[in-house]
Amino acid sequence: MEKPRVLLADDNEATCTLIRALLQREFDVEVAIDGSEAIEKLKSREYAAILLDLLMPVVDGYGVLDYLRAERPELLQRVLIVTAALSAREMQRVRGYDVCGVIGKPFEVEHLFSAVQQCAADRGQQSMKGPLVTSGMILLLAEMIVRRG
Repeated sequence: MEKPRVLLADDNEATCTLIRALLQREFDVEVAIDGSEAIEKLKSREYAAILLDLLMPVVDGYGVLDYLRAERPELLQRVLIVTAALSAREMQRVRGYDVCGVIGKPFEVEHLFSAVQQCAADRGQQSMKGPLVTSGMILLLAEMIVRRG
């Protein structure tokens, strides 16, 4: 039986190696080192889940999200943002794309694995109540709230 295909768009080689090793038992992982390469792959293949860093050369993660919104909006629910760019402004911007979830770097391996499984299983179904958020994200959001108050 063929494994579900996952696209990992990230320019950090160490991150790609770690995520590929983590997912390879259950998924066929393809890597794109920038947003331009990710868009080319998205034009020619189907993916059960798309892991997307926001900060990449050539075309950044937002460029990929804009492409998906314009050309393949049904795939946005399969996107899992995996990034170190987690400011309140970035979170607000990402929220506008209605992606499957957001995981901050550094991430907990178990959370990433289960989030990918969920994004791949949903396959664009509108069954989620909201985006996935890791415990690290919850702590970050709590810290931002405390600073404002």
